[in-house]
This record gives sequence, C-alpha cells and structure tokens, in this order.
Amino acid sequence: MKDNYSNKHEELMELGHDPVPGYRPVFYVIMTIASLYLALILIKTL
Repeated sequence: MKDNYSNKHEELMELGHDPVPGYRPVFYVIMTIASLYLALILIKTL
C-alpha cells in the first residue's frame, strides 16, 4: 500500500491570530491560584 503523502510536497498552512491583550496576566493568576490550592491539599494530606 502506497502512502499518499510520501510523494506530495504540499506546503503546510499555518493558522495565525493576533494576540489579545490581557490573557497572559489572567493565565498567570489562575495558575498561581491552582498551584497554591494543590499545595494546600498536599500539606493537609501529610
């Protein structure tokens, strides 16, 4: 059985988007809260 993609040299298309301001700080805040919550659970189980 031949691979259909082995002989084709098609260019890959890349989807791009403009960055939306404000998402990075929110991401860091949520990750910090989640990490503290998991640390609290770990401390309580010891």
